[in-house]
Amino acid sequence: MSSLEIRLPALSATMEEATILSWLVAPGDTVAEGQAIAEVSTDKVDMELESPYAGTIQEILAEEGATVPLGGAMATIESEADDLLGGLALGRDAPAPVPEVEPEAEPEPAPEPVVAPQASTIVPAAPAARKLARERGVDLASVTPTGARGQVTPADVEARAGMVEVPPSAPDDAKRLGVRRATADIMTRSAAIPQFALRRQLLLDRAAARKAGRTWTTELVRALAAAVREHSGLNARWDDDARDIVPFDALRVGLAVDRPGVGLVVAAIEEPDLLEPDAADRAVRALVDRARSGRPKRDDMAQASITISNLGGFGVDRFDALLFPPQAAILSVGSIAVRPVATSDRVLTAALTCEVGLTIDHRVADGADGARLLQTFADLIEA
Repeated sequence: MSSLEIRLPALSATMEEATILSWLVAPGDTVAEGQAIAEVSTDKVDMELESPYAGTIQEILAEEGATVPLGGAMATIESEADDLLGGLALGRDAPAPVPEVEPEAEPEPAPEPVVAPQASTIVPAAPAARKLARERGVDLASVTPTGARGQVTPADVEARAGMVEVPPSAPDDAKRLGVRRATADIMTRSAAIPQFALRRQLLLDRAAARKAGRTWTTELVRALAAAVREHSGLNARWDDDARDIVPFDALRVGLAVDRPGVGLVVAAIEEPDLLEPDAADRAVRALVDRARSGRPKRDDMAQASITISNLGGFGVDRFDALLFPPQAAILSVGSIAVRPVATSDRVLTAALTCEVGLTIDHRVADGADGARLLQTFADLIEA
């Protein structure tokens, strides 16, 4: 075991110092690597500082309210981890180690020490967002930030809260209340978004012949992902602070999953169109099972680019889904059934059909953009 210092890392190119808002641990506490141990504030943004080592906190070197310079020691920890920095400070003025020289010999200039940059383990978040995250039980590290400086905002926490795992052991009333509150927050935000819906009928006879035992959900998810990939302008969100469109970091399709007695949860799958069809089907089935049982993985809760809401299983033929911010689009899916269809040569026949609706954030896209996405999606499903 060795005694190591926990120092304040650089969070930006211009950062000089940070203020200790509160300590989440005390001397004698055992902590895991990556565990939040303190809250600090810099540039009017509150962040959590995570321990770079696993071990036992020995001493708090900077009291709450104290201002610590960049690279300054904040605490000491007894740990079995090696000090990979070799005792070097993280501040800009950290002295270079002086090499030993033989007596009477002319000392040679010491080489500049090369310190590998460390990824910050602190999550930037507005004070109100941090408070809301605690109330909602949201892990800030799992939230997609939309603030102008890359910080997590209260709206981001609200959006993430609607996808937070509800512990299976929680009482049913507590589960439902938590989901309803999260849904209320998200839908209140959704109501403030200018949105429009486009509808069209899908002809599914060919799709039914080739899906080979895969679920309709899988076929819809893969086609929608491929369509969004082609029309990447809708794989984005509107940033109120910047007043601009910001692309998502990946292409993920969300599935709105009903948990009877609890409420709605949205679970996402990344790039399902790039998976082999049967592999995608297995992944989608497993995702839905985890979401419905209340045991999703962290990746399942990643920010979706677009969501599918399917009420066809309840006998609903058509409906318009509300946007799930910060997403700019959501697809509603009605019941799949055999219905009368008129062919191009005016012959009335029966066909397997389904009506879908695409709701779009009008700040991100126009009607023609939505129509092109919906046309591509239909072509992929019907062809």
